[in-house]
Amino acid sequence: MANYLRDEFLENFSVTEQMLEQINEFLTERETKANEKLKESGAEPDQELMLNYIIRFDNRGYKPTDFSELQKHYSQANSIERVIFTLDSAQSVKTNRMYGEHFEIKIDAKDPRNTFIQVSSDDSDSVDSVFCGLLEIIKKGKNKNWLVRNTWSQLIVQIAGVVFGFILSLIAGLQISPHINIENSFVITFLFAFLIFSNTWGFLNQQILRFLEFSFPNVRFIRQDKSSLNWLSQAFVAGIFVAITLLIISNVFGWLGSILGKYIGA
Repeated sequence: MANYLRDEFLENFSVTEQMLEQINEFLTERETKANEKLKESGAEPDQELMLNYIIRFDNRGYKPTDFSELQKHYSQANSIERVIFTLDSAQSVKTNRMYGEHFEIKIDAKDPRNTFIQVSSDDSDSVDSVFCGLLEIIKKGKNKNWLVRNTWSQLIVQIAGVVFGFILSLIAGLQISPHINIENSFVITFLFAFLIFSNTWGFLNQQILRFLEFSFPNVRFIRQDKSSLNWLSQAFVAGIFVAITLLIISNVFGWLGSILGKYIGA
């Protein structure tokens, strides 16, 4: 195994075509300089570096032969899932990265634990320069998604859900109790509604957290004329969904109260 290794998970950043171009230029320059130095020193051919690409989109994966082909797929795809830049020596490939130089940056929109920089070499200066260079490019795309992607957000969702459930149960009590002619009808309908909400909140909480994960991903691939449209469509659909849900809940409570009133306390 190479003597030096540095790696780091990447969090909360947006990827643009310009960022991909910068990564490609940086690694291409590294490839050219390293190979020229190896030729001058008379090193073995299997130590020469070669830059490779992988892009996965629309449930398909490709290995472009050059960066222009990757750019074409990136701009035309409906949904980008993963982009990988790998600068490997033949020796590294043959030995499954046990020996030789290896530089990789993997950007995965689906799995945060699969988004990282990893560099390995027998030259410590090479490891540090490539690692810091790639990290500097990524830092330019840092966003504010970390404000949502943390444990405090889960606590806020939990508290907000309990408050919402309490208010919803009050509304249910106010809507249903006038139709029920029994003692303490409001308290009974309130407790009944809150009990139902408590048993459904676990499922709803998971769906809300998934929605936040989708709306504020660890990695967001930004493409011209597509990202803004996605945001608008998501906001529009979410607004309609909330409005329809509240309307249905209000009507259901009124209907339920009128039905129960015919059989309870009549």
